[in-house]
Amino acid sequence: MIMVRLIVVVAICLSGVVTAYGETSGSSLETTVVESPSSQIAGNAGADLPAIPQRLLWHVGDPSYTRKLVAKRISDETNRGEQQYYQSLLKRLDLIDRPEKMALSLQEALQRTVKNSLAIRIASYNPAIETTRLIEAEAAFDATFFSTLTKNKQNRPVASALIGSSVDTFDLTSGIAKMLPTGLQASTSLNLRRMYTDFQYQDINPEYSSAFVVELRQPVLRGFGIDYNRSFIRIGKLDRQISDHSFRRQVIRTLVDAEEAYWTLVRARREVVISGRLLSRFERIYDYLWQRREFDAYAIQIADTKARLAQSRANFLQVLANVRNAEDSLINLMNDREIDLADEIEIIPVDFPSQSPVVIDRLSEVQIALNHRPELTEAKLTLKKLEVAVGQAKNQALPKFDTTFRYTVDGLSESMHDAFSEVTKNDFHEYYVGLEFELPIGNRAREAVLARARLQHAQTMATLKKALEDVILDVNLQARNLETSYKQIRPNFESVEANEAQVEAIVARAETKSFVQLNQELNALQALASSRRGLLKSLVDYNMAIVELERAKGTLPAYNNIILETEEP
Repeated sequence: MIMVRLIVVVAICLSGVVTAYGETSGSSLETTVVESPSSQIAGNAGADLPAIPQRLLWHVGDPSYTRKLVAKRISDETNRGEQQYYQSLLKRLDLIDRPEKMALSLQEALQRTVKNSLAIRIASYNPAIETTRLIEAEAAFDATFFSTLTKNKQNRPVASALIGSSVDTFDLTSGIAKMLPTGLQASTSLNLRRMYTDFQYQDINPEYSSAFVVELRQPVLRGFGIDYNRSFIRIGKLDRQISDHSFRRQVIRTLVDAEEAYWTLVRARREVVISGRLLSRFERIYDYLWQRREFDAYAIQIADTKARLAQSRANFLQVLANVRNAEDSLINLMNDREIDLADEIEIIPVDFPSQSPVVIDRLSEVQIALNHRPELTEAKLTLKKLEVAVGQAKNQALPKFDTTFRYTVDGLSESMHDAFSEVTKNDFHEYYVGLEFELPIGNRAREAVLARARLQHAQTMATLKKALEDVILDVNLQARNLETSYKQIRPNFESVEANEAQVEAIVARAETKSFVQLNQELNALQALASSRRGLLKSLVDYNMAIVELERAKGTLPAYNNIILETEEP
């Protein structure tokens, strides 16, 4: 029986993924991230992205990190309005806070998924199922023991004294039969019989007889040959290999889903911070205008700000729901007994999206994909399987022409022992040779089966060619997507920095809350939130692009240090 084992090799960190434990515990981040980063923007303008994680964390920080930063700001801030803003932001961040927390790295999430995923578990049964079919095909050549025991008693009227009216017969036949790879059916058996009759001229009554029989039946046309008779075993082995690659394909699909769920949760949690900042800023502005409604605030200002505030609240509610949805999706994929969908657990992803560039050689990536994509291997194996099926159909389209040879040694006596002794003397033998021929008129059914097998073979060959083209296209698209998503990180980051600088400049220059100045500030805050979402999306998209490229190459398990082992029976 086949056993499929999944071995997860523990690594320090996954390739292309930068762990960001400093986000929650590093003091250097807390001292370098400031509200007014003008000097840092200038200092980092020409640096590569991996050198500025602090600024990334400030713009797209996780709530667990931002809570600490906001709590520190509340204690340090002297401006009452800013204190109210940070207190409001902290309350919103606490909306996803739950008593039970679980810090989860991407590596651990993948390990739990591979170990417990129901989709992988279901697919893992297929190789074992195909192994049973292979054993079934091999068992066609196993020897078979057979035995037949009959008793027949007759009492009927007769029209002649030369015929007995009563006959009592007892038969026992036992032997061994086996089919050889050429299609030859060989059998040997021993028959023992006791017969009693009331026929008055019967000299030995009861009569004991025995017979030792060797029979060979060889197909000459249909069913002849080692290739045909072992073709069922070949098909069983190919089906088994196909099921192995199908299982590998399911593992890859599940890994992609798990990584996507993890990064979706990363994005959803950080969008809580982005939306919470915007909503709290809108609340502060609206409160300011409402307090001055009797002095210098216009109704149009209040109405416009209230509309934006209401829309931000609605968006924030959806963002909170997105966090729960992302957590549930990840928990469902991991299917871990330690984490239940009914439990109130806050899952905190500890990995920060990688910003490290990946060097791509298109030709090399395509060649790797052609060698490792399980779909291609499955198609090639299916093509071989159909080649065997064509050979089977050709054989079955031939006429039936079988030869039979039978050799029998007989014995007869008044006792069973003496009858068997007569057989061992080999004094009485029989020889039988027979020919059997059969050809359906027109032979339409078997010719149709042969035509179907050839058409399916041609269809699968075309399918394989299309699969090759699809794989090449998939790799090219994913490689281009990877390059594009990486290039988008820098412009998105610069857009965020510029928008934040714009907000600071508008607030610093504003002497009064005129409609024009207020509209500029509100628009700038929305633009800042939008650009932060864009930056976060580009980071997550880049990491998912790395995953999709590895999927397109068929190397995602190895990329994640997951080894699939198959034990042959």
